[in-house]
Amino acid sequence: MVNSKDNVIPLKAAKPSTAPPKLRNKQALEDPVHKPVSQLPRGIQAVHLLLSKVLQQGASQFFNQSDDALFERAEIASSNLEQNGYFEAMRTLRMAKTSLAQSLFETLRNSFVELQRSSVAQAGRLSVYDNEDLCADDVQLVSEEAFEEEVAIKSMVTAHRQQHQQNLDHLWRRCFHLLGKKGEDNASRLPCDVEKLTQCFADQLDALSITIKIKLLLLKIFERSVLQQLGNAYALLNQRMAEQGVLPDLQRQISRERRAKLNTRRTRVRHDTQVQGQALGELHQLMDDDTALIPTLNSKIEESSLSTQQLGQILAGFQGQQANMALQTQEDSRALSEKLSQLLMSQGHVSQLDRNIINLVHMLFEYIWEDPNLASAMRAVLSRMQIPLLKVALADAAFLQAGSHPARQLLNEMARCALGWEEPEDAERRKQDALLQQLEMIVQRVQDEFVDDVSIFTELHQQLRKFLDREQRRAELVAQRTVDQVRGEALATQAKTAVDDVLKNVCEGLPVVGRTLLKDAWARVLQMVYLKQGADSIAWSEKLDLADQLASLLRNCTESNSEAELALLVQKMESDLADVGMDSFQSRAWFEAIEVYVREQRPRRDVSADLDFACADNAESEILVADEELAETADSNASQESVPALEEALPARENLSPSDPSMRQARRLSQGAWLQWVEDGNSQRCRLAAILPSVGRYVFVSRQGKKVLELGLDDLAWAIKDGRLSVLNDGQLFDRALQTVIGDMRRRKQ
Repeated sequence: MVNSKDNVIPLKAAKPSTAPPKLRNKQALEDPVHKPVSQLPRGIQAVHLLLSKVLQQGASQFFNQSDDALFERAEIASSNLEQNGYFEAMRTLRMAKTSLAQSLFETLRNSFVELQRSSVAQAGRLSVYDNEDLCADDVQLVSEEAFEEEVAIKSMVTAHRQQHQQNLDHLWRRCFHLLGKKGEDNASRLPCDVEKLTQCFADQLDALSITIKIKLLLLKIFERSVLQQLGNAYALLNQRMAEQGVLPDLQRQISRERRAKLNTRRTRVRHDTQVQGQALGELHQLMDDDTALIPTLNSKIEESSLSTQQLGQILAGFQGQQANMALQTQEDSRALSEKLSQLLMSQGHVSQLDRNIINLVHMLFEYIWEDPNLASAMRAVLSRMQIPLLKVALADAAFLQAGSHPARQLLNEMARCALGWEEPEDAERRKQDALLQQLEMIVQRVQDEFVDDVSIFTELHQQLRKFLDREQRRAELVAQRTVDQVRGEALATQAKTAVDDVLKNVCEGLPVVGRTLLKDAWARVLQMVYLKQGADSIAWSEKLDLADQLASLLRNCTESNSEAELALLVQKMESDLADVGMDSFQSRAWFEAIEVYVREQRPRRDVSADLDFACADNAESEILVADEELAETADSNASQESVPALEEALPARENLSPSDPSMRQARRLSQGAWLQWVEDGNSQRCRLAAILPSVGRYVFVSRQGKKVLELGLDDLAWAIKDGRLSVLNDGQLFDRALQTVIGDMRRRKQ
């Protein structure tokens, strides 16, 4: 019965059986791939056996839950089409149950096999931003649905690793120990690492041809069933291995390692503090010799000095006034310093040490205002931290001496994240900019809440890190798509060039119909084989041999058996063209034209008629050839006309020598470096996202991960030499400011 309201068949009376269908291999789920890898230690073989059983339970739970979930979704579907989609997915999933489960077990076992083969030096996996060579898989550009699926998979894997981080780390250390290794390694190398299993599961779903909506639903169920079962097993595995004497005191060992790292870090901090303290002492000495850096702060000798507490109270009141001041330019900041100096002079004498600190903080923020690495709006935001940080510097000497001070770390983090920020052209977009809003909120909280407790800087630093981590994850995904696209385009260009080169010789002397078929159609087949299997593969030789056969037949089509040979050849080539998505009607039209040409070239009994036909055919061929040459000339001219515009943006020049400073700087650029691109009076900040050494391309993206620039090494070196591309300094802002101030004062004393 059909429901007249929504035209959906009610399901309650027709719910299909949830019992699993009969399988051709009844032992597929009951008896998974448990066979241990004999080359591995017995302890790791036991881990494999237990994980296989856990995976079996999780897979069984997944199929039960997915069947129920799909039925429930079908029951509340809004249309017959949507309802049928859920039912079809249920049927497809049931039919694929055996192969899907088997693939998961095989993936797990192969991971243990790979564990035996892998060496420690190969432990780390390359990301899309590493300098890796192109491969055929990179040519497939990411669609919106694939991107959505990729985001879901990454989120699942990341959440799982974070939830079970400690157990995963302990389990890997114990496996690493059983393999006879020492020290730490990457826990993602664990055979039970969920990334491989999740990707395997997603690949199996891709083969089922289900919608992205249902695919995401099944991935979520997979996370709640299979991944959750694995997560619960980590603690049990650690417990059993510890009971059997495999690193039973691992927790104490890790504690010792952490203490050693902490001591090393503390030693380094003490060293840095000592060095910076010496530099600060030198700075005080330089200021003692020249106290007129800020003349308005000259002391009144006859008056008693203001205490640090009194200075703090004065600055607290001034801080409240500053909160209502809009510091948009460096002149505004200098006016603020003038007001502060006048206020301090009116309150009493400031000691030499305090005056030096006030002068130093003033000069540090003068440096921030002049720092070309930051946009003007970001300089204005950071400058509002001057008075609160002056209070910190007067009350706590560690602020100027130790890089680990919370207030100093917060300022450096704010400057670092502002490095790639661009000023939005639209005022409305500027108001809605998430990063700018975040930094302004931090500054406002510091101005409103900071009195003398520096813990607020730690709290705000952690809050900023969480915000930046979210922003970075989104940008990384977009940048990954950008890099994948560039790699795919580069590989496609390589394939097209290789195919054009081989077809150029094959097509020499052929009639128009033959050249058209090979260049416009068969070239696609060759390109696909080149991308997937390479020019050294058997498939490449076979497809190229078919092209040679067609060319040979067209050159010798007067033989009596040419039509029969052509029929067999056409049958093979039509199948291959269909595999690359070529339109069957267009393919048929090309082959029919070739068949007509071959028939017309056969010898005729009437010689005079043959002669007349040949003349007419030659004339027609000459016209066609002339037309084709004119078209090719027009295309060539058109492409040549478009070149100057490109050359105007990036002029073609001779390659710079390897010893040229700009070339050396270009070669030294590393992934993640921030640069500023200037062209036609417009500037844009960009980050080096990837280096593709096999094609010599450097890919630059914006803070959001979108492609800004793509250059070759020589173009990059010339852009640096011409000043169109400059490297931004991503070092710690406070440290750079302190070094610059000290350097300037040294030069003044010389």
